[in-house]
Amino acid sequence: MKTPVKVGDMNQQFRVIFKQNFVDNGIMITVISGTNRKGSMTLQVALLCAKILKEKGEEVKVLDLCDLPHDFVFSALYGNKNAAFDSILDEYIYAADKLVVLSPEYNGGFSGVLKAFIDGWNPRMLRNQKIALVGVASGRSGNLRGLDYMTNVFHYLRLHVYPDKVPVSAVHTLGSDEGIHDASTKKVLDNMLSGFIAY
Repeated sequence: MKTPVKVGDMNQQFRVIFKQNFVDNGIMITVISGTNRKGSMTLQVALLCAKILKEKGEEVKVLDLCDLPHDFVFSALYGNKNAAFDSILDEYIYAADKLVVLSPEYNGGFSGVLKAFIDGWNPRMLRNQKIALVGVASGRSGNLRGLDYMTNVFHYLRLHVYPDKVPVSAVHTLGSDEGIHDASTKKVLDNMLSGFIAY
């Protein structure tokens, strides 16, 4: 008589098979620009983070939420299936070993499109991933409230949040749509990402 296979064991086997097919032996880091506002400064900070990580020899992919299917809130959540959305999750979320998530401050929290995107993740695929958080704001707080809110959401999903979170304040003064030029911001992000790589 065959021993029944537990559901948890099947999930783990699926994760192993998934890793073998989608991820090579190196560490892959996804940097997420957590807004669908076109031409955002959040994207410029995200691109800077990706550049720093690549200079440190890491394999990096950047996900701009502008590239999500425009109807994903209706077509990809709550049991609905959207092939384009699922492909994004496979490539950028489930296949990543670590995530760097950036969000601007919207109404004292993080962006609604980022929360909706996270609501589309399958929690069974997210055990043990590590996440670094960066808040972006035109004001002085650097989205500290949003960073706390994101921390609670990711802890609920049993993800490991790197404790050194970076609030980027007065972002409109730090660069342009051609990139972030402020040396002190680059240094702070470089220090945080160096620690995150070792985390």
